[in-house]
Amino acid sequence: MKALPLILCVAILSHAGDYDFDLDAIEVKPYTLSGYLKGENKLQGLNDDSPLFHTKNKDSIKTYASEGDVKFAYFQDALKLDSEVMVNYNDIDGAYSDKYTIAQLFMQYKFDQNNLIEVGKKAPNWGKGYFVNPIAFFDRKKDPNDPDASREGYVMANYRYNKSYDGNIRNVSFDLIVMKSNEHMNDEFSQEEQNHVGMKAYFLAYDTDIDLIYYRRSEQSDKVGLDFSKNIQTNIEVHGEFAKTLGEDDYAYLLGFKYLTAFDLTITTEYFYQKNQSSKSEPFYDHQYVMNKFSQKEPFNWLYGAIYYKNIYNLGDKSMQNSLGATYSFKNNMLLDISYNINDGQRGSEYGSKLVQDTLWTKLYWYF
Repeated sequence: MKALPLILCVAILSHAGDYDFDLDAIEVKPYTLSGYLKGENKLQGLNDDSPLFHTKNKDSIKTYASEGDVKFAYFQDALKLDSEVMVNYNDIDGAYSDKYTIAQLFMQYKFDQNNLIEVGKKAPNWGKGYFVNPIAFFDRKKDPNDPDASREGYVMANYRYNKSYDGNIRNVSFDLIVMKSNEHMNDEFSQEEQNHVGMKAYFLAYDTDIDLIYYRRSEQSDKVGLDFSKNIQTNIEVHGEFAKTLGEDDYAYLLGFKYLTAFDLTITTEYFYQKNQSSKSEPFYDHQYVMNKFSQKEPFNWLYGAIYYKNIYNLGDKSMQNSLGATYSFKNNMLLDISYNINDGQRGSEYGSKLVQDTLWTKLYWYF
């Protein structure tokens, strides 16, 4: 079974061919189908300062993994069925596991051009931050190692009103989310018997995206939130988020910007602060972090290639995670991503306590 990622890669390569012109591609179809297959390998070294070091053997950890992600949508008049299924297979030090996840499955009905309702399992993806989103009250946490990855949703009902205008306020929308949690429904959100209601008003005003949020919980204090995003120049974007629990000394915020230089270097920088620590099992559990990502497209005239560097720095204990990598895009939608990742910090610090010291991570994607 260790050969599964290799088999996946061979299967992907077998589909590689010259660019073709498909007449069927220009036909309007009642459905869309997209996704990716991924094979990956991790060569990892252990950290002997980690509290978990004695629980593992003293050899390097070898991880083989494969993942499939399929998005399918079907349209019939005012109805739309939207779905996303993820399949994972992992081999970590000879321990095999597989997982099948219905990440999203919901039905959408459009009453007219301005009103629609969605019912089922869905990920709203609230927030403007790249690494972390304090206002994503109805979403799972992002993976800091892969912030762009799809995330599993929760079962909910979502009504949306949307209206466009001429003038300085060009678009207004309103979202109402109703969700229930207990031991049988959305138990990974909360096992407590509780009703959740979220209201989000969106405005595109003076070329600025603005969201205002109110989160009502039946058994806990309510929360409020806001975010914004604005292009102050064509190549500079600034964004921010703020979330607060009403009646409690509990709040969090994020400020960031994205800058694209004339020579295709993209710089993404964010600062995240939260008044109270969250569970140590969650990413960004401590009080404050600075995150940076630098990505250079086609350096040294390396056609279809890119290099990147990412740093996540815990300002409290001065520990950090560094990633240096390169990508190359092949024809037929294949992408190779190789990176070296290393955790650094004093004994007892967040990244200094990680079981894994460093990782050589190779990923091969085929998008369809």
